[in-house]
Amino acid sequence: MSSQFVPRRREEARTDCSKAEIRRGVLDLPDPFVLECGAALGSARLAWECIGPAPAPLIVVLGGISAHRRCTTADGTGWWQAQCGPGRALDSDRYRLLGVDWLGGCDESTGPDGAGDFPVVSSADQARAILFLLNRLGVRQVHLLVGASYGGAVAQHLAVLLGHRLRRLVVFSAAHRPAQFALALRGIQRAILDLGNATPAALALTRALAVLGYRTPEGVEQRFAGSGGGVIEWLAHHGEKFAARFNASAYRCLSASLDGHRIDPAAIRVPTTFFAVREDLLVPLPLAREFAAACAGGCEFVEISSAFGHDAFLKEQAAVAAVLRNAIGEAA
Repeated sequence: MSSQFVPRRREEARTDCSKAEIRRGVLDLPDPFVLECGAALGSARLAWECIGPAPAPLIVVLGGISAHRRCTTADGTGWWQAQCGPGRALDSDRYRLLGVDWLGGCDESTGPDGAGDFPVVSSADQARAILFLLNRLGVRQVHLLVGASYGGAVAQHLAVLLGHRLRRLVVFSAAHRPAQFALALRGIQRAILDLGNATPAALALTRALAVLGYRTPEGVEQRFAGSGGGVIEWLAHHGEKFAARFNASAYRCLSASLDGHRIDPAAIRVPTTFFAVREDLLVPLPLAREFAAACAGGCEFVEISSAFGHDAFLKEQAAVAAVLRNAIGEAA
């Protein structure tokens, strides 16, 4: 039995910033938008933002479950500010950078209001919504598709849907299926929400556990050894900051979406770059190599060591920038 959900408010804007034109809006998706789980979103909308010169090649930039459509902003609050913007690896003076707010998330795309259940939006559902957006925007070719963590899972499906319209795919720390350790960790996180009646305090604790899984024991030891309760305060800060923005229903939806991600890498027929981290607890190296070996379009495998673990795509700025610049060159 399908369910109907009320969309968020529509907004559209256009501004100019240096060489980069900023366009943003909220696109009406097909009504109903039927999900893989069988539920249907009524009057669903997808919020998006594109920054860059109007005629420039397009780069789609997708991040983790806490990311949003603003990969770079003038005030420095973009979720991937280190890599996106004027003069950076993903240069908004030379390329158009397109991002979205996730369906089922907490931002401007259709999602839960925090009360009650919301259906699981799969990584493939997110990709179908983005493809609809690209078609409506009149995009004939995507120069580069970049996905990190959850965004990497979505990017894999979108690469299949785009086919020859995509020149190159770049995946950071996202395999073709979830690792058992990651499934266990997210299962415990959702159990914390259940036990805590989905209160903000329970969500903050859930996020704190997630953040711990994004890092490594070595990295935490290096940073906090001898600091007393510093690590506890650090985790509490991240949890409380997240709970102030997210709601429990959105977290459940996107967490379950990660759990359900599956794709046959042989269906990906475009040239691909995969960025793997040896110490990543959520995407272990054997799983990453399995993905790369099966990609039908060929896969350049970049492997680094980092005490930041899964968060290396945010923290290892020089290594990540080198991968992105090289991928842009390969896509030329």
